Amino acid sequence: MKLLRSLLVAAALAPGSVLAADSGFLFDLLRQKPYQAAWDALMKGVQPTPDWLVQFNKNFDGTSGAVVNAAIEGKDYQLSYVCKPTDCDAHRFVVAFDAGATPHAFGALGGKDNSPAFFGAPPQALQDAMNKALGRTAPAQ
Repeated sequence: MKLLRSLLVAAALAPGSVLAADSGFLFDLLRQKPYQAAWDALMKGVQPTPDWLVQFNKNFDGTSGAVVNAAIEGKDYQLSYVCKPTDCDAHRFVVAFDAGATPHAFGALGGKDNSPAFFGAPPQALQDAMNKALGRTAPAQ
């Protein structure tokens, strides 16, 4: 619940953001071919990949969150996360899909006390929202 709240706060605090209804959970979204293709392309760049994320990537079974729709600087995104089952606050992967006809995925790997590594070249406003979704209150350095 705390993690979902972090995602909602991240989306709500991002410049120009507006929340809409949620769209299920990350594992539901990843069962749709366009999102799975965007996820697969993103995962190729996540190196080194933590064991818990490798495990989730095999069958999308793991600790993941609800999808939150958000507008960040006038662009629509769907945000969610997956995390290490026993240490969600410290080991989290936030994913954002742009809402285009063919979704593109962006990711942030980090945690409350760990500086994030960003994947997929997210724009700065999206990095800020993802940083907040990781539970970090200070900007990433």
